Amino acid sequence: MRDDEQEDSMPLILKEILFACGAVALSLLFIVQSFKLTDSSALMPRILAGLIILLSAIMVAQGVIARRRMIKVGQQENIPPVNVPLVTLFLIFIVVYVVLIDVIGYFVATPLFIIGTYLFLKAMQPRNAVLVAAGFCVLVYGVFVKVLHLPVPLGLLENILGG
Repeated sequence: MRDDEQEDSMPLILKEILFACGAVALSLLFIVQSFKLTDSSALMPRILAGLIILLSAIMVAQGVIARRRMIKVGQQENIPPVNVPLVTLFLIFIVVYVVLIDVIGYFVATPLFIIGTYLFLKAMQPRNAVLVAAGFCVLVYGVFVKVLHLPVPLGLLENILGG
């Protein structure tokens, strides 16, 4: 059997633990970097990093519980293979979004990203994706720009929303 034909021998729980460790490491990096920001600007990255750490712990706990149940009933892991080209395309989509935030602004890039993501994943009807994107952007604008007075790259909307 060739290497590319061999089954993936890494158990799902190990993959989940490695992913969680990566997410926690990235979160800790965000927390450390947030000390370079003002107190008001540092709050959101710290909250999000803490949330990611919490969700990573929950993901690992759920994986351990599910694995124990599978072992108890004698069930095998049946995980479909990862579609590498689609994952790569999605990662490129994320990089383009991050670059576009500075170029065209957060409130133009984000709805495009949200709508595009939902359509790419076939997770939502286009009308609903537009509504979710618009609602999310209104919420972010209200909370972060108007209430917390945090700087958000406005890009194309600089003259309309006031920079």
